[in-house]
Amino acid sequence: MSDHYVVLSRKYRPKNLDDLIGQEVMTQFIRTCLEENKVPHAFLFHGIRGIGKTTTARILARCLGCVGNGDSLRPTSSPCGTCRSCIAIDNDNHMDVMEFDAASRTGVDDIREIVESTQYVPVLGKSKIFIIDEVHMLSKSAFNALLKTLEEPPPHVMFIFATTELSKVPETVLSRCMTFQLNPIPTSKLAEHVLAIAKEEGLEMEAEAAEIVATESGGSVRDALSMLDQIIMLSHKGGNITSDTVIKTIGGARQCDIDAILDFVLAGSPSEATQLADCVIVSGCAPFTLFSNLQSTLYKRITEHVKKKDKNLSNLLYLWQILLKQTENMKNAERPEHVLIAAIVILAHTASFPKIEDLMIKDRTTESGSDNLMQKILARFPGSDVSEIG
Repeated sequence: MSDHYVVLSRKYRPKNLDDLIGQEVMTQFIRTCLEENKVPHAFLFHGIRGIGKTTTARILARCLGCVGNGDSLRPTSSPCGTCRSCIAIDNDNHMDVMEFDAASRTGVDDIREIVESTQYVPVLGKSKIFIIDEVHMLSKSAFNALLKTLEEPPPHVMFIFATTELSKVPETVLSRCMTFQLNPIPTSKLAEHVLAIAKEEGLEMEAEAAEIVATESGGSVRDALSMLDQIIMLSHKGGNITSDTVIKTIGGARQCDIDAILDFVLAGSPSEATQLADCVIVSGCAPFTLFSNLQSTLYKRITEHVKKKDKNLSNLLYLWQILLKQTENMKNAERPEHVLIAAIVILAHTASFPKIEDLMIKDRTTESGSDNLMQKILARFPGSDVSEIG
């Protein structure tokens, strides 16, 4: 079907190392390995969902399999995209690149099938590449069945693993792989990426709207583009995507409202803070989203104080600890809005307490006064021992 719709996260999936955003250290390492023809036989990429683990694996497969760069024996860091190998990978039908989902194929028999197929030489490309996604889902026996081949694979074989939970991968596997952590994409870079794709789709998008999408996605490119897909569907065709459009679509809150709630909290005004929080929730913002936004905004305030080398940080840090302790309550509560409002009241009352620094100064003053009093007493009783005075 020629009019088949392709979601943005697939339509704009990177196909070259240059297209990856926010992973400069990893891409530089891979580029150097390819250019010097010193490519390890096993890679493991880990990080949160939707930041390019499987995409990087496919790009690496393209670089190793490309035969359109003039030298069919060496890998390239810039695959042509037009040779039979590149096209086959793009169409997910490359005979020498096999993807396995360890979440659905967890058993030892599945791994034995992979091990047996490593004996055969590549047909179309220069290497036989096995991409195993969510590798942490493999059973213990499956991991054990893979170890020997992973340690000493045939020269034409490469393994590329991807996982969101590195801690569940056995150390015996990790020690046999070149491991890279893919970091969440910084908000500013992700916002620029969202703006560029919106422009490519022929849409006008406010910078503030793109920043909201980037913030709400938590550093995940796939989440950001899925959100943009949803926003485009629900906005008027060809219309300008504003911050209001984004907020109505994803159920978020204006940053000015979040700042105002936090200002009321820090001013020790629980009534005003809870009233504004109620209004934001009624307007369509999910309680947990508002809670997360408050956390993020408080974190920004703390980092601003640190940059300014402001020593009056203790109360802000204490409020941060209160929010952290309420996170699980928010997740488990039947009515999370009640937990949110109660947390805001607790925060506001806590913020109205005297600062710890002020109490310490007052305490030092009291101690100083006590020392002066003791000196006056000793002056009236010359020769007295302090320990003798009751």
